[in-house]
Amino acid sequence: MWSQTLSWASLGLLCLRATAAATDAPVVRGNNDSIWQVQLLHKDNTTVQGYLKATPGPNHVGVTIYAKFWGIPEEGLPLLYHVHKQRVPEDGNCYSTSGHLDPYGRTDQPPCDIKAPQTCEVGDLSGKHGPIWAPPGESVAISYPDWFLSNVEGSPAFFGNLSVVVHAADNTRLTCGNFEMAN
Repeated sequence: MWSQTLSWASLGLLCLRATAAATDAPVVRGNNDSIWQVQLLHKDNTTVQGYLKATPGPNHVGVTIYAKFWGIPEEGLPLLYHVHKQRVPEDGNCYSTSGHLDPYGRTDQPPCDIKAPQTCEVGDLSGKHGPIWAPPGESVAISYPDWFLSNVEGSPAFFGNLSVVVHAADNTRLTCGNFEMAN
């Protein structure tokens, strides 16, 4: 009986430590003038296409994301999109991009709360700013500030040289592309 109690107590401590390890993302200050962009790849498994552009935010705080998506399918909505930890390899395999950019250990469970974006994974763009919705055949253009992404290499929240993946609602990876410096 004692060993079971100790095991449950140990498990409780491990869970408490895991929860305590995740911290809110800080607002990123001091971004530089670099501009990064992503062109999503044309894929045989989807009609979804698009691009994203990240420019320095006001007073170099965070970034401003400009995105446009088109070829929205009739099924699998809403579309989710995230910054992933690895680049898309030369073979274009979107499943080789690893998980979401998550330098503060938040993970994706429980789901991101759009009303508290600092508590979300840094790379969970659709969780922090809303998923991609558009009537089939129409395009959607969006723009928003993201206070938690960094364009400074070496920062934990640095997204440059990483990738963006667009997922169907069932998490199927539809298309992806790599950030490249635009200037």
